[in-house]
Amino acid sequence: MTAIAPAATGAYESLAPWYDAFTAGSDYEAWTTHSLALARSYGLRGTRLLDVACGTGKSFMPFLARGFEATGCDNSPAMLAQAAGKAPGVALVEADMRNLPELGRFDLVTCFDDSLNYLLEPDDLRATLASMARNLGDSGLLVFDLNTLLAYRTTFAVDAVSTHEEITFLWRGNSSPEASPGCRASARIEVFAGRSDGLFDHSAGEHRQRHFAPHLVTTLIGLAGLDCLGVHGVLDDGSPVAEPDETRQLKVMYVARLAKGGDHV
Repeated sequence: MTAIAPAATGAYESLAPWYDAFTAGSDYEAWTTHSLALARSYGLRGTRLLDVACGTGKSFMPFLARGFEATGCDNSPAMLAQAAGKAPGVALVEADMRNLPELGRFDLVTCFDDSLNYLLEPDDLRATLASMARNLGDSGLLVFDLNTLLAYRTTFAVDAVSTHEEITFLWRGNSSPEASPGCRASARIEVFAGRSDGLFDHSAGEHRQRHFAPHLVTTLIGLAGLDCLGVHGVLDDGSPVAEPDETRQLKVMYVARLAKGGDHV
């Protein structure tokens, strides 16, 4: 998870020091292996990567190990500071992904970890897709994921407590098991981090998201000057399947490229 809308950026500013601990159970190596294999099945060539909403860098680090030259961008300075500590040689840009600067012509543009669900209006998603399209090379691929309806009926509809070393995370979901397509949902994340003096540092942030149905996403992909090449469900191990099922999978992954002969807005 990372953020771009102003309220979400604030939530990630406070979460940044503990984000890596919060996501300690996420297998970024497996995710990279599966998403890269999917991109290659659609003809990926080249190793220039733009990772949009890169957060603390966990999403691009496995690509570096596979020989990619990465550029990362995020709207949270605190998250980018964490990324810079991991990968001092990677170009990092503070930017709202709805209006990215032209950073180059990349072979692969990625946006993972449900970052796009923080966009609350279809126009914002269209603008973001168009913004990423402007950074694609002529044969480049855009690969991104979005949460499914199941995520808002389960993960965002429960309260949970997790711990990592001396840090405790409280997740308070504010959705419904009957959430409908296009729903809005939120979750409050509280952090209690143990200190050497026996006390705790405390942080809290509200994370507001929206569900985007696949038929709407594919329409917005076209309006952004892109051709949608594939829409895939994602299994729990990160592997893509041919058909998405929003009632059985937590994420949908999309693959797109610049529309041939189209106007790229």
